[in-house]
Amino acid sequence: MIFREVEFGSDEYRQMLALRESVLRTPIGLSLSVEDVAGEDQQMHFAMLEEGLLIACVLVKPLSDGAVKLRQMAVSPAHQGRSIGRRLISAVEAELSERGCHGIEMSARQSAIGFYEKLGYQTAGSGYIEQGIPHVRMVKRKESSSHTAGVSQGMG
Repeated sequence: MIFREVEFGSDEYRQMLALRESVLRTPIGLSLSVEDVAGEDQQMHFAMLEEGLLIACVLVKPLSDGAVKLRQMAVSPAHQGRSIGRRLISAVEAELSERGCHGIEMSARQSAIGFYEKLGYQTAGSGYIEQGIPHVRMVKRKESSSHTAGVSQGMG
C-alpha cells in the first residue's frame, strides 16, 4: 500500500473526486457540487493506493496559524474494515507534523465519531446538521497524540 500526496487536477485527483462522490454523496442522495470543490486547488490531497488503484483519500485545508481542517475522507467500500482509514490519517498526521502543522480540526459525521476518537480526536462543541446529516466538530489536541504512537507530536 502506498501513501502519497495527489496533485490537484491530475488523474488521481479525478479518482479522488469519484471516490468521494460514491462514498460520501451518493448514499445520502447528493452529488459533489461546484461549491464542494471550490478552492481545492489551494488544498492538499492525500491518498492511499493499492496495486495502482486509489482506495482512500482525504483533503487538508490550511487554516490560520499552522492549523488545518481535514475534509472529505473516504475509503472504498471494498477496502473498508482493513484499517486503511486509520493508516491514511496516521500518515497524513505525520506529513502535516513535518510541515509544521500545529492543530487539526474537522467536521465529522456523527457515525464516524468513534473512529476519530480512537485516533485521539475529541469533540468540540455540540452537534449540527451539514449536508442533511448530523456532524460534530472534532479537534486533535496535543495531549491526545500518544494515541497515534507519536505520529502527531507537536499538533494541537
